[in-house]
Amino acid sequence: MRRRAQRERGWVTVEMAFAALGLGVAVVLCVGLFSVFLAQLRCADAASEIARQAARGDVTAVQVVEQRLPASAEVRATTGAGEVEVTVVETLRPWGPWFPAVTVRADATAVRQTVGGS
Repeated sequence: MRRRAQRERGWVTVEMAFAALGLGVAVVLCVGLFSVFLAQLRCADAASEIARQAARGDVTAVQVVEQRLPASAEVRATTGAGEVEVTVVETLRPWGPWFPAVTVRADATAVRQTVGGS
């Protein structure tokens, strides 16, 4: 019985090392997913704000919103029959350059407003 106890000595340390490694990986994954979630919210917010301001014809406000976006974000706006459609696409690498990039996208549409009116 004593020989078996001596052979199994140190296994708790190995198990704790693997548990700590697993916990570290889980934390990194959660932080990365949270940053993707925040990027999605940022894109949706920007798309709706740009669509709203473009529908009003406020070019300055549109530029301010676009300047606040990260450099990796791309804004596409199209004006159609009485409405403005905006798409904001952002590509990010939440887990570093060794893993594939994640692309988030948000669309927004606003009806063009006329100034003055009869």
